[in-house]
Amino acid sequence: MKSRSEGRRERKKRELRARIQHSAAALFLQHGFDATTVEQIAEAADVAQATFFNHFPSKKAVLAEMTREVHRVIRVLVEEQRKEALTTQEKLSRMAEDAARLVEGAHHLARDILLSLMRDTGSHDTAAPILADVREVFAEFIRDGQIAGDVRRDEDARFLSEMLIGAFHATVTNWLNEPSYPLAERLQRAAHFIGGALAPRIGSSPGSSRGPNSG
Repeated sequence: MKSRSEGRRERKKRELRARIQHSAAALFLQHGFDATTVEQIAEAADVAQATFFNHFPSKKAVLAEMTREVHRVIRVLVEEQRKEALTTQEKLSRMAEDAARLVEGAHHLARDILLSLMRDTGSHDTAAPILADVREVFAEFIRDGQIAGDVRRDEDARFLSEMLIGAFHATVTNWLNEPSYPLAERLQRAAHFIGGALAPRIGSSPGSSRGPNSG
């Protein structure tokens, strides 16, 4: 009986946390992150401010939780493409297509929220392990290509993953700052460009010391 009561309490706690986060996202969308207050979030979620602080130390912590969710989506997106029997270039193209659909369809996140996510990623306490995980996910993707022979081996996988992430990051940032920016088309061009940059160099040695397990 005790464990059942504890289970109910935990479920209600998760549901309340989700309600606070959902209310915060709706307010961020309507008013922007900076203009939204904890008081407004608590009122929208129909909880006391003290209850809000029982679940999140600040509204920035709510944003951090959204950041973790975004990066979970990225991991799933990359890992799904790793399973496909396609070339690395084809996987990049499909990844760009999926990313454009997800970003443009993220109706619960306005441009200024995504800007806040990207701006705060470098400074928030939880950012470093999240970003390290994302870099490693892309490095594994690169290693797949190096093993398959359609990704260059004269640079290590982690460095190449940083370049890949940088290209997509820059493209999304441009879209965030310019509403008319053609995100889907630019992501495809970025995928094509980075695919060319990842392609094996003519005359390069397949057994280079900077192979798939380096760095």
